[in-house]
Amino acid sequence: MAESSQMSEEEFRAIAKNLDEMVRNFENLPFPEIREQVFELLQVVDALHRAGLTRLVHLLDEHDGGSLVRQASLDSIAGTLLVLYDLIPEPAPPTAAPGTLSFIPLERIGRTPARSPLPPRSVRTPLFTEIARLEEVPPGTMKGVEADGVQVLVANVAGEICAVRNLCPGSVAPLSLGAFTPPVVVCPWHNEAFDVRTGKRADGLPGPGLDVLPITLQDGLIWLAVSAGLQRAVPQP
Repeated sequence: MAESSQMSEEEFRAIAKNLDEMVRNFENLPFPEIREQVFELLQVVDALHRAGLTRLVHLLDEHDGGSLVRQASLDSIAGTLLVLYDLIPEPAPPTAAPGTLSFIPLERIGRTPARSPLPPRSVRTPLFTEIARLEEVPPGTMKGVEADGVQVLVANVAGEICAVRNLCPGSVAPLSLGAFTPPVVVCPWHNEAFDVRTGKRADGLPGPGLDVLPITLQDGLIWLAVSAGLQRAVPQP
């Protein structure tokens, strides 16, 4: 593999795809304790990277008003990191770089029961679509919306905005009709409970969790990342 400073876009997309496959394999390991330990390790690494990149972007903004950051956001590789760490500069998010949706946020890894492996999917170019204003979802509330044919449940847990598919597995009723005691939403159909931050079941019962959907915040707006040509956002484990 070439050094990062000389990495081509093709190599970068290949690495993004490989990371996607490794995460899916990791989710299916039959060792929950090991999965949890690895998850904690990745969280620490993610926190260090996020802190460093955030500080770097702020320093660049102070130096030239954000010109270099805006230029970096147009680069396919640097722009992907800005998207991953919610560091997209003004204006509101444009089309992101190839490979962005291939990554799965670290806070979502290992938070739902293992599922059967999904067929490989190609790296797509994600687009962002506005789904709600931040003021429409104050802390302690949730809201059902539709975006590009995707039914989405947006929830505010003490200021943290989360999004999941607005449908309980095995139910015909939207979760937005159920009860919400942050961070837990209860299905109105058969009272199954889920944590909207992770999609993980909160009732201790076996069964699938919720599909967590990728979002970002810009200028008081909530944006959902969707892939061009897709009728559904990419589900997160």
